[in-house]
Amino acid sequence: ANKGNSSAEPLIGSEPLASKKKQLWDDSDDDGGDGESFGGADVFNESTATTATTKTTANTSTTTTTTTSSAASAETFDDDDKDDKDQDEDDDSSHSSYDSTLDDEMLANSDFTSQALDVLSTILHPVSPSSFFSDYFEKKPLHIPRNLDAASLPLLSKADVENYIRKHSLSYGVDLNVTNVVDGVRRTLDVPGAVAESSDVWSNFSSGCSVRLLCPQKYSDSVWEALSALEHVFHCMVGSNAYLTPKGAQGFAPHYDDVDVFILQQEGKKRWRVYEPESGRETLPRSSSQDYDPSALKPPVMDVVLGPGDMLYLPRGWIHQAVTTRDAGHSLHLTVSCMMGWSWCDYLEHVLPAAMREAFAAEDPTLRGGMPRGFLGYMGVQNDNDFVLKSLKDEEAAATVSPKDKETSGLRTAFRKSLKSRLDRVVKEAMKLVDYGADEMSKVFMSDRLPPCFSDAEKAMLSDNREANGEICAETLVRLARPGIARLVLEGDKAVVYHCGDNSRVYREQELSPLEFEADDAPTIEAILQCVAPMWIKVNDLPHPPAEDLDDKVGVVEALYDEGILAISQPQWIKEASEKKKK
Repeated sequence: ANKGNSSAEPLIGSEPLASKKKQLWDDSDDDGGDGESFGGADVFNESTATTATTKTTANTSTTTTTTTSSAASAETFDDDDKDDKDQDEDDDSSHSSYDSTLDDEMLANSDFTSQALDVLSTILHPVSPSSFFSDYFEKKPLHIPRNLDAASLPLLSKADVENYIRKHSLSYGVDLNVTNVVDGVRRTLDVPGAVAESSDVWSNFSSGCSVRLLCPQKYSDSVWEALSALEHVFHCMVGSNAYLTPKGAQGFAPHYDDVDVFILQQEGKKRWRVYEPESGRETLPRSSSQDYDPSALKPPVMDVVLGPGDMLYLPRGWIHQAVTTRDAGHSLHLTVSCMMGWSWCDYLEHVLPAAMREAFAAEDPTLRGGMPRGFLGYMGVQNDNDFVLKSLKDEEAAATVSPKDKETSGLRTAFRKSLKSRLDRVVKEAMKLVDYGADEMSKVFMSDRLPPCFSDAEKAMLSDNREANGEICAETLVRLARPGIARLVLEGDKAVVYHCGDNSRVYREQELSPLEFEADDAPTIEAILQCVAPMWIKVNDLPHPPAEDLDDKVGVVEALYDEGILAISQPQWIKEASEKKKK
């Protein structure tokens, strides 16, 4: 395997890519299948201590698309509302991209998936994750009051923030902000590029300024662990900021964000006022707003005080402002964010340019043909006479339309039909590139996300514990260390593995370094990437057509193991031999 930035251009043409994969897959399909599976492999399930013959299949995904604009009201969840509601809503009845058929039990299909879901369940309790995704996600705010003395998910404290500022050289604008709001206008007191001296930060805090810690997961293992788990649930990058505000103060003016946020109150109390998006264009926006004038806002749809343990969820586009109460000292909350750059718009930004390139290069030269001669004489704003079309439907009005206007109207109609037929060709190509778009989005996810926060038990099975684990051989059991931390993509004549194992806790602090393999290694890689806890697969049972060469299988396993993304388990006799060798 070659490591580094992949030099091969992605293979855009879906038919060559599909036929290449089909060829590889067919070579390993002992049953003469349809090219979508690798063939039989013995997969060991540690939870049942039995061996089952399965077929590892290519990744598939189900997405429910929706288009209706959100007019739902904000909601405070009360224990009286805990009764489950059966909802058979049409796919087009909401914005949610979550497939509500995936209930909590179905989501918990592996050890880590179950643990990750527990983190979200703790945040949402008593609302279940499935109810959240079907009823609230991307639709309306959700307030969950708990009346606790401490956070239900304690991730950060004021003492932690003080410690981070004192021990680390935090820079203004990069690691933290110091802000306040005076007469409805936000002021930022940062000194660009300067290191934030602890004495200066706390002097401003005492004067009524809010301190925003921009990347608490960089310093807090607890925050890192929680966000890493949530990335597995949401299948997109999850980030966070921490906000420490003195009593009676406001750090930020009213605004909306381009991310969905979960506000987890850690200490103190804070009053939140939430307002509906002002228009459909501001519903699920792709960029954050400028600050709003508070006096110009409509009455809030939600006005609540968050105390320790309380949670407030806001979909992107919902305007909000918050102020610390005067009776409870400082306020500290953690804002967990998701869905940044993770919409159909972002997917189509990958697919449509590629589809146009494919359509433009097609055997049929139609799209390369010249523009209609003289089209500037009847198209464009100055030639817009579409009112004529309406007039022609009324006999009396049609009598007043000049022959010139009728001719122009006919030419404009013909132009639109011609354009539509050409756009249909682009759409046809786009439908061939659905997997290409997913692969491009997966690269973005691998680049943006956090590195896995492995437990001690998981670390014991990784390459950092190589000496104790022993050498990889035919009988070694292997699996991906965590579900979803690596992705196989075919680029040109290479099989390329993108993964987040080398990522920093800081957003895009370093570039991805993908692993490049020969194309015939692809079946082996996919079988490994799809084997996750509690399953194991023997190195010898990995598919590697056509020769099924053990050295090639071991080579692939060792390359992934060296990257720290593969877990291994050795039979007892290998462990004993390894111990004997050490002695």
